[in-house]
Amino acid sequence: MSITRLPAGRIAAACLASALALAGIPTALAAGAKLTYLRLYPGPDGVSHFSTETLDFVPAGVSGVESVLAVHRLGDAKGAMVARLKAGATEDWHVAPRRQFMFCLRGIVEVTAGDGEKRRLRPGEFLLLEDVTGKGHRTHAAGAVDHVALALPAEAPAVSP
Repeated sequence: MSITRLPAGRIAAACLASALALAGIPTALAAGAKLTYLRLYPGPDGVSHFSTETLDFVPAGVSGVESVLAVHRLGDAKGAMVARLKAGATEDWHVAPRRQFMFCLRGIVEVTAGDGEKRRLRPGEFLLLEDVTGKGHRTHAAGAVDHVALALPAEAPAVSP
């Protein structure tokens, strides 16, 4: 697993912001339980307008680790979603559903690897999940607010350490 911090003003941050905007992915989070984002759309008057939209979250599943996770799928982007784990909640041992990047948008998440090592991610940090087999990992929303993450598939081949 790799953990990387997004330095302000760097190419990675610019690329991520551009990708989010192009895909219509939320780029702003409101304080509190609801997650909001800005939408820029063309009006019938031929000019663009802003509106504030709210994400709707649905349970990821009804049993096991998915029962504590809520998600908002991102349109036609296969495997892309925003996930929310309530403050204090834990997803017990599970493998990643696919090779994917998880970008921490809000809250603090503590990830425990199968070997017992723990790492914490804060907003602006991200992790490449490649543990699609084996024991997997645990995920815990360690902060006082819900942990919110953006999941994006990583379609490039795995790189050996």
